[in-house]
Amino acid sequence: MGLMNLSDREKQAIGAIDSGALHDLVDQAIRSEQLGKLSNLPLYNCGEYVATKLRYFDQALAAYRIAKSAKKREGILHSIRKAGSDLTFAFGQMKQRLEVEERESQLFFIYDPTIAPFRLTQDMQVRVSYKWRRTIEDEWTSGSIIFKHKVQPRFDYHTIAQPKSKGKPSAREACGGPRDRPATRMGAPRAAGSLVSARLFRAGHDRGGIPGEFEVRLGDGDHLNNFSADFWGAKPTLEA
Repeated sequence: MGLMNLSDREKQAIGAIDSGALHDLVDQAIRSEQLGKLSNLPLYNCGEYVATKLRYFDQALAAYRIAKSAKKREGILHSIRKAGSDLTFAFGQMKQRLEVEERESQLFFIYDPTIAPFRLTQDMQVRVSYKWRRTIEDEWTSGSIIFKHKVQPRFDYHTIAQPKSKGKPSAREACGGPRDRPATRMGAPRAAGSLVSARLFRAGHDRGGIPGEFEVRLGDGDHLNNFSADFWGAKPTLEA
């Protein structure tokens, strides 16, 4: 799965599974204490979220099979039912996401970056390219926006008790922070996470009003959050 969009393989797998049939097969797996026909469904191709829940469910079934005492089996049974519920819920979330993507792609589409913007640097820039149209009869209009963010050096208490190294400074230190500083290490992924804010297309704003560049704003505690790259200034509820 890309940063923004489901892959074709994920879309095909999600579309091939019926939610009702999945619920029935989960119940059947609990009764038979094994995945059974559930293994025939392309759940592992539905994204890591669903795949992880399927692994947890399979592990719970395995623990139930080898449990000997009635008391232990009873306790594990509760875990199995929860794992099964988590699996069906996760699939439902991905099913909903697929429906949203297919509906929205008729009027706008945001491209996944060809290169992950995770290079460690103090001055972060993430370009998001997109295309949009007002109606399905109109021609597509293409554009892009560059999100900018300057990573502020922060003092890390983890380095207090560590002796200062006399070696050559690392690339991380050259960016303005101490060695192995978690805040700096996470700066690039968090800045890349602002890509999600480009989904503000769905808020109904004028697509033609998107700026060419935008300096992200820090929230409470001078941290990035889901609204840091909201160039319209609104605070809509972002969908998963």
